[in-house]
Amino acid sequence: MCVEVKQGGGTCMLELDGRTLTFDKFRECCLEPNVPAVIRCAVPECETGSKEGFVSCLERMTSRLAPMSLIDAYGEGHHVPTVEFMTGTTSDSDQFEYMECRMRPLGEVMECWRRKDGVLYLKDWHMQLECESQGRATERTSVEKKAVIDGYHCIVHADGLYQVPEYLGHDWMDDFCRCLGGGDANYCHFGDTESDYRFAYIGPPSSWTPLHFDVFGTYSWSLNVCGEKLWFFPSPEGNQRLLETSLYGLMLPVDIRTTTGAELCAVLQRPGDLVFVPSGYLHQVHNVSGPRFLLPPKNILRPDDPANPKKAKVLDNDDTGSVSLVISINHNWCNEWCVERMVKAFSRDANRLQRLLTEEDRVLLFGEDCTAWHKHVENLLIGGTNWNFACIRSFLKHRLACLSIQNDGKGAEVGLRHLLKKCLAEVDAVELRITHTCGS
Repeated sequence: MCVEVKQGGGTCMLELDGRTLTFDKFRECCLEPNVPAVIRCAVPECETGSKEGFVSCLERMTSRLAPMSLIDAYGEGHHVPTVEFMTGTTSDSDQFEYMECRMRPLGEVMECWRRKDGVLYLKDWHMQLECESQGRATERTSVEKKAVIDGYHCIVHADGLYQVPEYLGHDWMDDFCRCLGGGDANYCHFGDTESDYRFAYIGPPSSWTPLHFDVFGTYSWSLNVCGEKLWFFPSPEGNQRLLETSLYGLMLPVDIRTTTGAELCAVLQRPGDLVFVPSGYLHQVHNVSGPRFLLPPKNILRPDDPANPKKAKVLDNDDTGSVSLVISINHNWCNEWCVERMVKAFSRDANRLQRLLTEEDRVLLFGEDCTAWHKHVENLLIGGTNWNFACIRSFLKHRLACLSIQNDGKGAEVGLRHLLKKCLAEVDAVELRITHTCGS
């Protein structure tokens, strides 16, 4: 059943039990109304042998994502995305400058945690994709291949680390990205690099993610592997008001707690809890507390020549140290319940670009060359928003192609086909208005 958890100020937050949750109940409580929820006990602490829910456990996930394990798996020189936070009291503008993402070697990340001279957050890391790529390189893909053959819901992520529970429903985004990863040249991926929207977050207490909403109008879920997080959500009415006053993300406050009159819901996420974030819903996340992990010793042998260990250089032999960490995994995903919101989000991005373009610009740059103008618009969109008409059209057409080989025997695919064709028609109409105006 759906339980409303009362928070300060009277705002409600749905609380669900992952041990008994079904897709029908999740759809009814969360997907259809597009409201956030926390799913308690989404993952067991230890192995249970059950094939339902997450086919994993917190113990195994924590072990795989601990600092020592990461160094063993990837090496000190492997680069990961990080954000550094200033300590002490700072202005929003100063803090925001420190929130810019920077790639760092894992060894440097561990050393920053050891020194404790700042707050360094390893975030938005495509750990799952990198882990699977590494597994393919070493021929450790039997689990993943079998899962893909058996069906979508049986896909095991991160080279056997976990399987997403069926109560969350189909994930069209991951299905599309896997198709692209297979080298299908008929589709255009989102962004300018490999498409993947699965992430790992590893950071000490006091690291946090500012107010934002997720990419492309998708849903997201975030599972706490260890430690505790504090989430802030506005009320549904406050969410819409903040989106409109911020021009849909262009002028969002860094910290929602500084927003005058904002009605907030604060939710504490514990290990094994999963937070569902609806499409277009603002949220802010703080790492509160976490268990301590041993850091790799500083006297690791680092060979100048890996082929000749005798040439290894011994580093100083200081205490290894430890660090308190909060670890989580996250997916952005979508399905039939948010695909129209995705198209609406894309149309908003495209219309925003149109307001910046003028007929004089088109004539000056390209004359009557409509093809060149269209390519220019597509490049501006992908560079500024990570998607364009080719991306969203590829995504929708891929889903239509999937329907051609899927039949549930109940006619549900007919309604989905109509929905997807309606979305494609809307994309076509926006594209015609923005890019095909030559000579009009």
